[in-house]
Amino acid sequence: FETSHLTAPRLLGSLLYFLQSYGQSYSNWSKLQTLWWIVVTLLGLEIVSRSVFVIGKLSARRISNRGKHLDKLETTDIFFISVNKLSTIFFSYQWLRLMRQKSYFIWKLNELNFLNSFVACVSMFIFYDLFYTVFHRSLHHRSVYKFVHKHHHRQKAPSRGNNDAVNVHPLEFLIGEYNHIFCMILVGNFVTHIHFISAIVFVVFGGFLASLNHTRFDLRIGSIYQVRFHDMHHWYPDCNFGQYTMFWDKTMGTFKNFPIESDGSDFGHASSGKKSI
Repeated sequence: FETSHLTAPRLLGSLLYFLQSYGQSYSNWSKLQTLWWIVVTLLGLEIVSRSVFVIGKLSARRISNRGKHLDKLETTDIFFISVNKLSTIFFSYQWLRLMRQKSYFIWKLNELNFLNSFVACVSMFIFYDLFYTVFHRSLHHRSVYKFVHKHHHRQKAPSRGNNDAVNVHPLEFLIGEYNHIFCMILVGNFVTHIHFISAIVFVVFGGFLASLNHTRFDLRIGSIYQVRFHDMHHWYPDCNFGQYTMFWDKTMGTFKNFPIESDGSDFGHASSGKKSI
């Protein structure tokens, strides 16, 4: 066994083969293929969930609890979390089917370029947050809030990462998930072709950021993405409706910056260091 064989092209080639082998209609899958898809999907979700806490430790600071922490998960919480995680099995299948069926998805590794990777990925994130921000804000309307989104806001100081992120009403979760597919269709039809690697980054990295938003880690990617912006939404729910960036909140006038203490330091932090990624 030679470690030199584990090159990036070989790993990507293996991933490509796996995805293409599952791109056929579900009716053609064997029972073993179905079992493998379930295992790989749930295992991938668990890896993303755990990686949030590994990467989160890069932050020298923690966000102090401004709202009340939901210490104990009730039966409804566990039920919603379980249902939503299981629904990713069906979502991921339909996501893969879309990529295999539409001609604007690129599968050849040597055709990866700036347009179908970077531009496509950024465009998908921008479209996603546009629709998510509007949808999220609508869930706060008094006529529907108590029926759907109120459950998620029982947690005012998220700390469990993915478990707190997916602890939402299943209807809200499904719309949020399928927003990914909708945005890929928009970008593929009206912006540029999408390389399959870009599509994976969009969904997987998006899930990572959404989970990171529900931790106490004060991680920041410059001014583009900061965990504390979403954390603030949990205890001051009339602002910061975006998931990945505050661009649309700033455009729509719903952005609120994290409070600053009178001495100029960030409000609610125990340490004085600052770390961005």
